Amino acid sequence: MYFLGIDGGGTKTDFLVLEETGKTVRKKRIGTISYKHIGLDKVVQLLRENVKELLDGTEDNAYICLAFPNWGESVENDKVFYNRLNEISSCPVKVVNDSTAGWAGSLGLQPGINLVAGTGSIAYGRNQKGEEARAGGWCEQFSDEGSCYWLGMKALELFSKESDGRAAQGKLLEIFRGYFKLKEDFGIIDIFESQYKNDRTKIAGLQEQLYKAAINGDKEAVNLYACAAKELAGIIKAVYQKLGFQEEISVSYSGGLFYAEELILTPLQENLTESGIHLCTPKYSPVQGAALLAAWEYKKEPEFINRILDGIEG
Repeated sequence: MYFLGIDGGGTKTDFLVLEETGKTVRKKRIGTISYKHIGLDKVVQLLRENVKELLDGTEDNAYICLAFPNWGESVENDKVFYNRLNEISSCPVKVVNDSTAGWAGSLGLQPGINLVAGTGSIAYGRNQKGEEARAGGWCEQFSDEGSCYWLGMKALELFSKESDGRAAQGKLLEIFRGYFKLKEDFGIIDIFESQYKNDRTKIAGLQEQLYKAAINGDKEAVNLYACAAKELAGIIKAVYQKLGFQEEISVSYSGGLFYAEELILTPLQENLTESGIHLCTPKYSPVQGAALLAAWEYKKEPEFINRILDGIEG
């Protein structure tokens, strides 16, 4: 039996096929499969083509778990997409929100909470009873606090303040001037309106420039990571409370923001310590989590899952 995990995000999508031994058979990465960004027809086309390629004639002996961005956020859109699953593959397909795959991978299907902070931000958890809850991840226009997109927008705001003198001039000013090839600072308005305004992924990418400023001593940039950490801690605490956790539980994390490492992890842990919550490093990746969920759909036996976990590449 083969288990195909698909982890779709706002920027990239990972595919991974595992055997029952946990051995990786095939893997691949493509761009986003968010229907909000590329349309549902394109999503179905991409999934159909890549599933066929990766399973390579083994669909009669395969299970799929598709961790789908935006899943669970629109009853009507979920229904439309669900009715088109037969266009993607003839084998069983389990669809979950992408945050569920983050939890499954980071904690190996064990009770606890996982925080995803990449292009967007969301936390998902399950308790010992199998009850589940999520927080955050509503919409980038009024949510996704602490995410790369949120920090990208904050970086643009900080640039304007440093240029005006409303904030102390720091390294970000120089970095943005060079990155955007600005002849004068107000030129960033036209660039934003024409190239960034409607591109969530490109805005999220500006977090990388903010990171460069922070590690090069821009105190205002460092403070933005502290602000992001406070927002992300609030998302975790909301899930903790919803699931009725009272004891110390595992809380892990995944997503592109954590490439900033201690710049975000240190203030995040500081915001959680007062609640008795401690972070742990992820055991496996979100796409491995999706493959584990596919295996669980096939055979809901802890011993079977443990055999896969013993053979899976960490």
